[in-house]
Amino acid sequence: ELTIVLGQVPREVCARARWTDLVILSVSYPPAPTPVARLGSGLSTIIRRCPTPVLAVPQPKPRLQRALLAYAGSPKSKEALYIATYLATRWDIPLVVLTVLEAGRTTSDTLEEAQHYLEDQGAEAAYVKGYGPVARVVIRTARVRECDLIMMGGYGLEPVREIVLGSQVDEVLRESRQAVLICR
Repeated sequence: ELTIVLGQVPREVCARARWTDLVILSVSYPPAPTPVARLGSGLSTIIRRCPTPVLAVPQPKPRLQRALLAYAGSPKSKEALYIATYLATRWDIPLVVLTVLEAGRTTSDTLEEAQHYLEDQGAEAAYVKGYGPVARVVIRTARVRECDLIMMGGYGLEPVREIVLGSQVDEVLRESRQAVLICR
């Protein structure tokens, strides 16, 4: 169904997303790394406010043969886990689950939590522990493992801290050549 609406793009997309299961956006211009750019980014606003998951698709259009789940154990990350489980079991998509170990945030137990859930649901996956800057490890792992889709939770910090400090989501969107599914 085609609808043409005038108004602020982020506001209109989020309002119409209430009637959908997924918002799909072409990402030609991901959020720039400066605080001012992040503050004015329509894409960041949509990701932060949209009531459904957002699939950000770069050019060229991706094929879907293998997916990477960046799993941190947060509620938003768990939503990505549920979607990844669905893809792995229903669509028979090979899945790679990555947890980037960070002191005080994610541990080997975080990865084991995802593994137990996937095994309970009958899904098979490869499990990877990563070390280093989160966004770089996610992008490198997706490239090395030949993943076409990256799934991850949405913004984790309060909006003001995200604007000042930056976000793993924004960095992945800027650097990734794969489609990125961001869960709220």
